[in-house]
Amino acid sequence: MINNNMEESEPLFYESEFLPNVQIAVVSEDNQQYQDLKPLFDEYGYGFMVPGKNLIVIDGEQVENFDVLKFIEAHEVSHIIMGHDGPRNEDDEIDADLGAYILLKQSDKNESLKQLLKYFKTRHGIKFNENLLERVKNYFS
Repeated sequence: MINNNMEESEPLFYESEFLPNVQIAVVSEDNQQYQDLKPLFDEYGYGFMVPGKNLIVIDGEQVENFDVLKFIEAHEVSHIIMGHDGPRNEDDEIDADLGAYILLKQSDKNESLKQLLKYFKTRHGIKFNENLLERVKNYFS
């Protein structure tokens, strides 16, 4: 998502397709705000939710394509659905990926689903298994 011309870009804003009333902001490094947000991306990963604002901010420098963007969006929306509003631990991150799996599968985002499955073991140290969905299915029914 890097803008090759040297002008400052505006963040890409859109409404999440996974959760009504949640706005997504994708911020790239050619935006003035990126340097202020970079420490948060370093701490929280490719995206984070702004508490009380119904806003998810995504690191545009990590977005290789639309499918990766939708995977990150579904992961962050899953945190909201499951009420993860404080410091997150590894279980929260696994659960958010499992929730993302459910959201992506429900919306037929097959290429984004492939991205999630491709990185699941690397991210969590365990192989994905649909039986793991039992951990989170009550949030997404």
